[in-house]
Amino acid sequence: MGFQLWFYFIILFLLCPILQSTESQQAICGEEVCGNVTIPSPFGIHSRCYSRSWFRVSCKQTHKGEKPFISINGIDLELLGSLFQDTILIKNPVSYVNCDHKGEVGSSTVNLTGTPFFFSSDYNYFGSVGCGNLATIFSNEADPLGGCIQPICGDGASESGCYNRISGNFTSNVVNMTAMYPTGKDDDKRCASAFIFSRLYFREDYPLPIGIHIETTHVPATLSWNSTYCGDAGQSLVSLSVFHLII
Repeated sequence: MGFQLWFYFIILFLLCPILQSTESQQAICGEEVCGNVTIPSPFGIHSRCYSRSWFRVSCKQTHKGEKPFISINGIDLELLGSLFQDTILIKNPVSYVNCDHKGEVGSSTVNLTGTPFFFSSDYNYFGSVGCGNLATIFSNEADPLGGCIQPICGDGASESGCYNRISGNFTSNVVNMTAMYPTGKDDDKRCASAFIFSRLYFREDYPLPIGIHIETTHVPATLSWNSTYCGDAGQSLVSLSVFHLII
């Protein structure tokens, strides 16, 4: 009996470091880390850290190291962190019109329909890079949300643009480009972009946030969610950006 008890203590002594190491490696929900980003609750990498698939985070290896992503209606969005409760910062794709060199890059926007997520007017602005156009944004229900006038075309116009507030929350959108300063037959070929970006991430004393230009493919945007949302997951949807150029 004494030998068995002694043997038990030896096994326990040997197992303790292993058990402690395993426990230390278990993620603490709300404090999980992927790359240099701390994953905020209710999002999580491990299944015990999120209660619904909307909030599942995948930690993926990229050429710039590990990056966290969430998947919304078939689009992977890089998670940049959290600024306020019930909001996260994501890399939001930019949409283009008449930019042949961009090919398919940015040809779609994030459609949040059928999810608990939405873009809030409290945290985001509408912006556009280009020249000579009135850029306007509407909800998919055709409700106007905002717009801005790009500067007159000239030297450096591709590096400038405009931005303005948006008037309501929305889950999907349509953008119109209307030529304001017609100069000739190439008016309908001006390369321009449009995007939703987080107003909390940039200073407001510039025509456009520093670092955003016609080559920018993604911008930081603030995503909010309805904590009482009870809808089902729905099917994967990608909303194509709709642009119209009116002379």
